Amino acid sequence: MRRSTIFGFAMIVVCAGMPLAALAQVPAANPTPPPADAMPMVPAAKPGVFALKTVNPTRFTLTVTGKTFTSREAVEKYLGWRAAEHTLAQGGTWFTLVEGRMKGDAGSDPVNDDPARAGKSYSFRMVYWRPVWRYKMAGSAAWSTWSPFAGAAFFADGKDPKTVTDFEVSADIVVRKGVKDGKNPLGFEAAALSDLLINQVSPPE
Repeated sequence: MRRSTIFGFAMIVVCAGMPLAALAQVPAANPTPPPADAMPMVPAAKPGVFALKTVNPTRFTLTVTGKTFTSREAVEKYLGWRAAEHTLAQGGTWFTLVEGRMKGDAGSDPVNDDPARAGKSYSFRMVYWRPVWRYKMAGSAAWSTWSPFAGAAFFADGKDPKTVTDFEVSADIVVRKGVKDGKNPLGFEAAALSDLLINQVSPPE
């Protein structure tokens, strides 16, 4: 007890003799955490999860890669959020999806053939956010490619999504400025889409 009292008194004497500048440099014992609104709402992706390729000054290829498959919807929403954020970072206000259609693909072209869009105005509709996938299953070194326009199920032939070991989903977008074309269902208003998804997404692993 006496030893601790002497030590405490000695510390008071030492601190009293320290210049103010030195005392100011002493770190706080319990630093105040940053306010909640200063924390990022979507965690940063780990290296190798998100890739961006510039095709030309307005067209970009966005790719999300992972090993732990959650759901098609979750991964596609994250890719859509990255597309919206990249558009805003480029000074754009909206973007269009360049659909990855191939010759012989099934499914209607929503810009020309979808009767459900007649007379409607679109800010965005996630039903028309249709990127292209590829994945590997456990026990296979080969990639399986899936297009939303190919007319096949996402996991055909009884494949179990729990056995996915690697996946990659990609989309090409064109960044645009000015007032969005409300008649184009493949046009996405970047700020509105980001606001919709920011509380729903996290990067895959």
